[in-house]
Amino acid sequence: MDKAIKQFKTRYYTNILLVILSWLSFSAHASVEVEIGLLRVPVETTTAVPDYLAEPENNGEAGAELAVNDANGTGKFLGQKYAFRAETNDDTTALITTTKTWYDEGVRYFLADLDTPSLQALRKALPDDALLFNIGNQDDALRRSVCLSNTLHTALSYTMRADALAQWMRVRRLNDAFLVSGVSDADKAYLSAVKNVFKKYNLKVVEEKVWNFDTDLRRTASAELPLFTQADDYDLVLVIDEGNLFGQHLPYNTWLPRPVIGTHGLRADGWHYVIEQWAAIQLQNRFTKKFDRPMTAKDYAGWVAVRSINEAVTVLNKGNVKTVLPFMMSDKFQLAAYKGRKLTYRPWNGQLRQTVPLFDSQALVASAPFEGFLHPRNELDSLGIDEAQSQCRQF
Repeated sequence: MDKAIKQFKTRYYTNILLVILSWLSFSAHASVEVEIGLLRVPVETTTAVPDYLAEPENNGEAGAELAVNDANGTGKFLGQKYAFRAETNDDTTALITTTKTWYDEGVRYFLADLDTPSLQALRKALPDDALLFNIGNQDDALRRSVCLSNTLHTALSYTMRADALAQWMRVRRLNDAFLVSGVSDADKAYLSAVKNVFKKYNLKVVEEKVWNFDTDLRRTASAELPLFTQADDYDLVLVIDEGNLFGQHLPYNTWLPRPVIGTHGLRADGWHYVIEQWAAIQLQNRFTKKFDRPMTAKDYAGWVAVRSINEAVTVLNKGNVKTVLPFMMSDKFQLAAYKGRKLTYRPWNGQLRQTVPLFDSQALVASAPFEGFLHPRNELDSLGIDEAQSQCRQF
């Protein structure tokens, strides 16, 4: 008996050793190698924003890095290897120089978190066999009129976020809004999207004010904000404060006891740490364990961009853009990405179709699109710039 057990153990451990050696040999000779680069500007910090609301230094980059690690985890067994590099610089010229160097070194997939002019310059500097993913810019113009070739958008647009909020308002029959917005370019862009969407859904702005003060509200919010939001009647306050300068103080401090939605209160964005459905808790836990902070919407946009590449390369077992991009834009491509539905890209402007979660700081409230908001092609196209509204026809 002892001899039989000893022989069994010998065979068992020998087989394990053979599997390990085979795996090492296989992974050492990857048949497909994919180089991915990320370019972004440094995170701006201001003393007016409390630390707990400040943007993480590696926002977006962390999500892409996690996705590359995940891709290499499965790539070991498929003969696929993914490499990742990142560059942070506030000089667009320097970023473009880096981009050209990376391209010469074999990088063909680029992720970018840049403003619209810089994104245009970056795309112009890249040859057609390079694929660009916009993971941070929400500018509607990039989906409507500024049509960049071979560019996909995993970041939500301002109109996608506004559509999600407007659909929720219609479902809850909260039609009259008090608008409060900041003065930054991002605030103005989001405000413009909200006003356009309100016209589409026949929602009403009963009062509109701009917060252009530099007051520190941490001690005076309960005195100043009720007066600021004074009006005869409204169903809710919609606040637009992308920089977290004042919006966090509006809930529970409005003139009338009404819900606050927008960038604070009930929010609509690409991702949030409260999302745990559809097995998302697995993604959340992996991210938190690796980076010791919650995953943000920009992290998710970076993660889903790399996941898109990984999914296409896994199916095709090829890594060149000329093969991957047509597949990604075809009906055969569907991405499982912890949002309750398979995600695809819009063929006219490269925007990733995706559900938009609505949440507060402690729970997921709902997910748009809502039942009843139909679309002749895809219900997800009720969120954002539809084909008839876009001049882009690039895929």
